[in-house]
Amino acid sequence: MSPQGQNPDDAARNRDEDLKPGSPPRPATEPEGAEGSARNAKTLTDPATGQPLPGAPKPN
Repeated sequence: MSPQGQNPDDAARNRDEDLKPGSPPRPATEPEGAEGSARNAKTLTDPATGQPLPGAPKPN
């Protein structure tokens, strides 16, 4: 019998799955399936890192 809270399938314990080489870590508050949803032509910063993206947004 395993102690309570020691589930090996717990997503909080397997956070490193989101830290893949070559891509920034995903924000903890981003809902599952939302990957890339905040990246469009008008995004001024990278949603995961907060770093400014090059170039000005396109006008409406």
